[in-house]
Amino acid sequence: MVPKSNRKKQDNEEVLAQVKRLLEEKGRETLELTKKLMLEREENIQCKEVREALHYFADNYWNDLARPTLISITYEAVGGNCKTVTPIAAPIMLITAGIDLHDDVIDQSTVKNKRSTVFGKFGKDVTLLVGDALIFKGFIQLQLALERFQQQKAAEVLKVIEKAFFELGDAEALELRFKGRMDVTPKEYLEIVRKKAADVEAYTHVSAVLGEGTKAETEAIRKFGRILGMLAIIRDDLIDMTDEKELMHRLENEIVPLPILYAAQSAEARSSINLIQAKHQKTKEVAHRILEITYQYDGFAHAEKKVCELVEEGFLSLKPIQHKKEELRLLLNFMKTT
Repeated sequence: MVPKSNRKKQDNEEVLAQVKRLLEEKGRETLELTKKLMLEREENIQCKEVREALHYFADNYWNDLARPTLISITYEAVGGNCKTVTPIAAPIMLITAGIDLHDDVIDQSTVKNKRSTVFGKFGKDVTLLVGDALIFKGFIQLQLALERFQQQKAAEVLKVIEKAFFELGDAEALELRFKGRMDVTPKEYLEIVRKKAADVEAYTHVSAVLGEGTKAETEAIRKFGRILGMLAIIRDDLIDMTDEKELMHRLENEIVPLPILYAAQSAEARSSINLIQAKHQKTKEVAHRILEITYQYDGFAHAEKKVCELVEEGFLSLKPIQHKKEELRLLLNFMKTT
């Protein structure tokens, strides 16, 4: 008999392998097209630093297969052909790439996944300029790509994207008030998480609109996107807790990860964490001690419970969907792996 812990590990490895295959199959073509668009007309850029930053981002740093995969699968889920959505997905990817660069500046993120960010390598000014360029180019390309759709559909898509990014910006602004604070409640944090998931909802909503989904299908896919976006953020929180440097960066420059906020609902735990931070520099030992307190006061257990609740809610949201349900469920199950 296989021990329960080993069985869970094997299940997680199988889910990860399936997701990896899915990302390559559904996301690679769009990602490569997006990178090609990024570097288009680069010879017109006279500033060496901007050219180098753009190449570094496209060639060495950015490998986002998740977003184009999600757009493709949700388009197919309402009966669309994934090949026809690529010209729409690529401009949306350009926009989100630009926003990701801006986020790194806001969060002062110089390293991610053990690689220097564009901000960490080239500094604030160059990162903002490259981010601006990608956002502008993305919107221009999106407008061109939408010309082959009915005017009403195109207008609806632009409205969805406008609403999503205003909500996303509002979430980032609200998050600034909570940086490094231990008195933020999980409810307050989860509301910001919900708002920050607006971009993922927008990807799925746009796919459903352009894929000619029914009203019920479109609502289901839209809701699925919001839940998946929330899960991705919470999953990142759980992963950040296992990286001492990233955890200390989060505590100093960003909002505190959800597991710690759950633990900090105990006045004793909150006091202990605040005391540790006040007395010691940001070291691995401090990170380990905060991890111990988070475990002791069930912070991880509460966060993992929330993940399971959202996954179940995501499964329920897919009831009206007839196609690609297995792949969509796989993406939800992936969010339970760390």
